[in-house]
Amino acid sequence: MKELFPRRGLPNIIQKLENGETVTIVYFGGSNTRSEGYRVMTADWLREQYPKADIRSVNAGISGTGSDLGCARLETDVLRHQPDLVFVEFVGNDGGDPESKARIEGIVRQIRKRSRFTDILFVYTLKERDVVGFQSGEYQKGALMQDEVGDYYGIPSIHLGVAVSHLVSEGRLVFTSKEDVSIPGAVVFTHDSIHPTIPEGHQIYTDTITRSFEKISELQGRGGRVEHNLPQDPLVTANPWEYAAMLSLDSLTNFSAGWSYMTPDDFALVREYNWLFPGLWRAVDPGEAITVQFEGIHIGLFDIGGPDSGRLKVSVDGGEPFLVDRFTPHNDHNRNQYVFLPELPNGKHTVRFEVDTEKTDKAAVFEACGNERSREHVRQHTDWYDQTVIQLGKLLLVQPPL
Repeated sequence: MKELFPRRGLPNIIQKLENGETVTIVYFGGSNTRSEGYRVMTADWLREQYPKADIRSVNAGISGTGSDLGCARLETDVLRHQPDLVFVEFVGNDGGDPESKARIEGIVRQIRKRSRFTDILFVYTLKERDVVGFQSGEYQKGALMQDEVGDYYGIPSIHLGVAVSHLVSEGRLVFTSKEDVSIPGAVVFTHDSIHPTIPEGHQIYTDTITRSFEKISELQGRGGRVEHNLPQDPLVTANPWEYAAMLSLDSLTNFSAGWSYMTPDDFALVREYNWLFPGLWRAVDPGEAITVQFEGIHIGLFDIGGPDSGRLKVSVDGGEPFLVDRFTPHNDHNRNQYVFLPELPNGKHTVRFEVDTEKTDKAAVFEACGNERSREHVRQHTDWYDQTVIQLGKLLLVQPPL
């Protein structure tokens, strides 16, 4: 199995690195990108290889997020930095969702519309469940879909699972082991089946990326600056995701009287998450509501969930209400999360989100997924869980032309 598909390569950043110029690299993805792993290691390697260049690295990784949120936050987190190279790492969190091909293409088209000279590199991480497929000669479904986008736009891709699966087969790598267990003669790759250890696991990812970078550099030679193509027709017919955006809530939203805008100066949770949101709109009482009027096909919320999270009763264009629970099986602690509502016909819509009176049986949520540790947390912190709090950071929209 090939770990590198060079396609049209990385001509512009390599030329700037070789010329000793200033370059900006944005690492865009989920938790494997946000961690101090391959992102830091590859940037350090590039600085060693090109000591005359001024290499600026931007961490645009957000744990637990996929390419759908990626499309919406691209302007805020990536494009405003005017990158020379964007690493795109979403296969793990997209999980083979058929819609991910359209969303990845939405990311590519937004980047290309901003600059035809920005290079893009797809990197595909893996989870333990993917190893059997690699050993049978099969890439992940998500990687195959993303590679279709890579073929269409000439974007190189690196399958990080190839090297990892080889090491497993050779007995030189144990994919998952407890933190307090060492395996003589083998690298422990993860402690949770998903996130590589630092530095050992992420060093394997880094070695794959750096040798691929060297191969791309050798293949393309010195051809000069390249203007990347942007076909008029997207790969995915009528693809709306290049029209995704992330906006402040107060731009299109009416709030009932019980909402408070919390800033880092007056709320500890906002200080913890001010790298994501300048502030949070917070409601604690059932019946408090927001109403959003927008044009488009998708609306979503980027929020902070936790043990105190409640449910939202949602009605679209005056239709029958339905529930969107902002408490999830992961909410035994505060964490960033997001949700998109189902697709709507393209046009004008009015959506009302109301804090629901009924409370989720949160202990039952943890019981259903077999999480006894979190059930115990509910028993120890009953008051924390017995709330209906909603804490909103940003509005997510997909607004293709009418």
